[in-house]
Amino acid sequence: MLPKEFIERMIGQLGQEEFNLFQQALLLDSPISIRINANKFKQSLNLEKVSWCDTGYYLNQRPNFASDPLWHAGAYYVQEASSMMLEQAFLKAKELIQGPLKILDLCAAPGGKSTHIASLCNSEDVLVCNEVIKSRVPILGENIKKQGYSNVIITNVDSSEFEKLGGVFDIIVVDAPCSGEGLFRKDSLSINEWNLDNIQTCELRQKRILDSISKCLKPNGIIIYSTCTYNPGENTQQIEALIKLGFEPINFNINGKENFHFQCMPHYTKGEGFFISMLQNKTLENPERGNKQSKYLKSLKKQEEWMQGLPKDIELYGFENKVLGGNNNTFSFFNETLSGVYCNSIGTEIGELKEKRFAPSEYLPFAQFLQESDFPIVELDHHDALKYLAKNPIMHQSNERGYVLLSFNSIPIGFGKFAGNRINNLFPTEWKLRLMPPEDKWFTLAN
Repeated sequence: MLPKEFIERMIGQLGQEEFNLFQQALLLDSPISIRINANKFKQSLNLEKVSWCDTGYYLNQRPNFASDPLWHAGAYYVQEASSMMLEQAFLKAKELIQGPLKILDLCAAPGGKSTHIASLCNSEDVLVCNEVIKSRVPILGENIKKQGYSNVIITNVDSSEFEKLGGVFDIIVVDAPCSGEGLFRKDSLSINEWNLDNIQTCELRQKRILDSISKCLKPNGIIIYSTCTYNPGENTQQIEALIKLGFEPINFNINGKENFHFQCMPHYTKGEGFFISMLQNKTLENPERGNKQSKYLKSLKKQEEWMQGLPKDIELYGFENKVLGGNNNTFSFFNETLSGVYCNSIGTEIGELKEKRFAPSEYLPFAQFLQESDFPIVELDHHDALKYLAKNPIMHQSNERGYVLLSFNSIPIGFGKFAGNRINNLFPTEWKLRLMPPEDKWFTLAN
């Protein structure tokens, strides 16, 4: 049952007649939507498109995604459709600012918007994905690694740490912590957690975040601000405060309508409650300060034994005993600007030096730059793919030795190592499939 204070406010916002439609929509099932990783999944889909996202699709019902090896491989991401409106705002921002871009996704976990932004970036852009809550950083890292993006830096700091950097970012995306009203249909527990005190706390937190992060934008830099709530105090009033600071509203297009902000409602949007807006810094002069320490990443000379599976033009850097790969802009931006900020990961982990021997990283098979033809490939059926994802060895007779790339539907799902009559399992332990789905519940998007 909806809270009384929420009902009264929504009637004030919508009027009684439209509120009745809104309330009826909350009784319907939530739409199920996914966003394809077009760099991995090449198959055409006979599904309804999400009109504001080129790679977004609706499913007719919610399957058991954990039973799909393609989901584990980062071939698609399960994402709420309304939040995919970020694509239209981000593409408009890219039109207005000349690249290569430095982009910050401030509140990034679990990674839906981060991987969406990464899919829209050019190869020389740099994306910093930050999550302030330490326990949420692993799922953010997992999703970015599985999707295979190498121009990403993952950080774990409060927004005030970025304020110290000065004006270093071209685009900042703030999907702010909020009261979660837009999730009432999808998550009934959020209704029980709703209260006026929490709303006030959210509004104050959002204001603090925006005041802090606005100081990190370059002149003409752009903030994309979003929440999953209907509350004006968390939405329009927050952007009105930015306008008073000298930010200029920037219109973008959703389904033929131009505005600088959009409020999604479940009775007229095929998705959940979501608010998104875009503003450009027109007056604030934020001097670039950076936050450097002496411990920089070191550029590495490429060694022949490291290069299996790698493109020749990749840049390699060293951190302790790890070899990292990606574009030079990513590592340079860290060294010149972010080295004083706590970073969880940078670029793609290529491998590790163990007692002067090089071992390829278990994360390397997911990289989009992977040269698959450099490895023997064993294609697995659905049964063996799930068996592999559960960290079991794969029975396979071979006289070959060394690393092998395992795939499902021609998409890599991880490394193995030939061992005579089997393939030893090198799938990352922390991503292990812990409960084997019953066979009658198996699903794959490839069907």
